[in-house]
Amino acid sequence: MRYTYVIIDDNPASANAIHLALESHSDFQCVGVAASERSALDLILEFNPALVFWNMEIAASNSDLAAFSMINEINKLVEQTPAYVLIAKTRAYAIEGIRHQVLDYILEEDLGKYSVQRTIMSFRKRHKALNPSTLCLKSYGDYKFLDTDEVLFLKADNNTTDFICADGSKISAFKSLKYFQDTLPNHFVRVHNSYIVNSRYISRIHFGKSHCMMTHCDYAVPFSKSYRDQVEGIKNTLTTQSMVIG
Repeated sequence: MRYTYVIIDDNPASANAIHLALESHSDFQCVGVAASERSALDLILEFNPALVFWNMEIAASNSDLAAFSMINEINKLVEQTPAYVLIAKTRAYAIEGIRHQVLDYILEEDLGKYSVQRTIMSFRKRHKALNPSTLCLKSYGDYKFLDTDEVLFLKADNNTTDFICADGSKISAFKSLKYFQDTLPNHFVRVHNSYIVNSRYISRIHFGKSHCMMTHCDYAVPFSKSYRDQVEGIKNTLTTQSMVIG
């Protein structure tokens, strides 16, 4: 599973320290850095990251509790609440951080590979408990356990839904596509009345032909005009995470 993170910091040195500490974690992708609290709000609402590193010493703060007010505002608006990691020169914000159930609190003087490594370990443990990646498909006493990270796309087939997996297998479930649209993580995106794609496996989006090519197979998943905005959203996210040439 791939996780996105943002950094809220106007200090290039500490922001770079976080980037360097996460270089060895290929499943973490930075989607942006904000140097002010207002731009932080826009960034988080656009990408809804899994993890937010927030420097409490940011120069734009209007008060000691400004960041916590912003966190409250964000949590009311986003579908999935990020895990927050607070960075500060002192422990002055620690009590308020506990009240807001932040994931971790790192002193600036300790910011580096090993402190961030501990944070990532805590994140993985919490995220696994809250968001299990294994899907249990039950049918008349038959229990099938499916790792959603291995699913390329879902296809509606009359009254069932077929899961097409990276290893070429197909698993059917007696639930509607709408049911799984509401159940699966956000990177599973509905692009057609009959299809949901795992956006992490998209290798190409062709707007002229209205289809998405998937890795691990030659299948072109069609998308319809009514779901074009969702496909545009996938394209924007993937473009942000890539080097664009041409």
